[in-house]
Amino acid sequence: LKCRSEVRRPGQHWASAMLRLRDSVARGMGRRRGRAQRRNASTLRTLPLACAVAATATLGRCHQAQSGASAFASGAVAQRRTGPPSQGAAGEAAQIWKAPMLGRRVANSRGEGLLRRRASEEQEPQRSLPVQVWGTLGVVGYLSFGVVKVVPIVQDGLSSIEEWWQWALLAVTLLFFAYVEGYRGFQLGFSPRVVSRAWVVSEETSDAPEWHKILAPAFCIGYFHGTSKRVAASWGVTSIIFAVVIGVKQLENPYRAIIDAGVIVGLAWGIISIIVIFLASLVEQKPPDFDPALPEDTPYTLPQRE
Repeated sequence: LKCRSEVRRPGQHWASAMLRLRDSVARGMGRRRGRAQRRNASTLRTLPLACAVAATATLGRCHQAQSGASAFASGAVAQRRTGPPSQGAAGEAAQIWKAPMLGRRVANSRGEGLLRRRASEEQEPQRSLPVQVWGTLGVVGYLSFGVVKVVPIVQDGLSSIEEWWQWALLAVTLLFFAYVEGYRGFQLGFSPRVVSRAWVVSEETSDAPEWHKILAPAFCIGYFHGTSKRVAASWGVTSIIFAVVIGVKQLENPYRAIIDAGVIVGLAWGIISIIVIFLASLVEQKPPDFDPALPEDTPYTLPQRE
């Protein structure tokens, strides 16, 4: 038999369950109350910092508006000194005064004025047309001298052609030199570079030596004052041409005359392309869109192509 103390009365377990539920609810309410107190405490700690940030922002806006108002006032004083403003200017000034964002508008106008002033300072420098003509025509004369020396040799050699396949070889040689030397070599590379460097060396600046202008044709070819690659290529091509000339002299006619005829076609193409590109640059008042290959420490200003 069990003791009477161990025997539960009917409904006693329901009462204990209700007591446990009440205790758990009380503990939950206590935890929520603690979290709310901690949240309020953190808010109170960050409130001074938020107030300081808001005050700083307000002072900054006030200072911006004050500076804008002073700038507008100085502009108004300048207008009174120069004379009475027009009706349109007065209406615009009244609208600016009525605008709520006065400081920002004045600040924007001052920024636009600064940009215009910088643009005026970066204007295209003065360039000498005689130096451009001397540099370009000097290169043309240099190439023309080679053509004049080769023409008599070609005239004597072509008279010795007797076979049809020699005439076919002449036609193929002319087409080859016209495309490789004339079009790809001169028109696409050498000629626009000569004109572009002629524009560069014609700049009137005290930082550049005068002997650059005296030797403008050599400057335009790229024999000096260029990137190391450009100068080496210019002298290398010239050396190869002289070597080819010496080798061609050892041939007999009509083969020497056939090769010299192709050289004449290529040089003539180059001369014409230089003259055409230079005249086009004078008409458009801007150089061709081609890199002049200047060194990093150059005293010259790159011409504007826009």
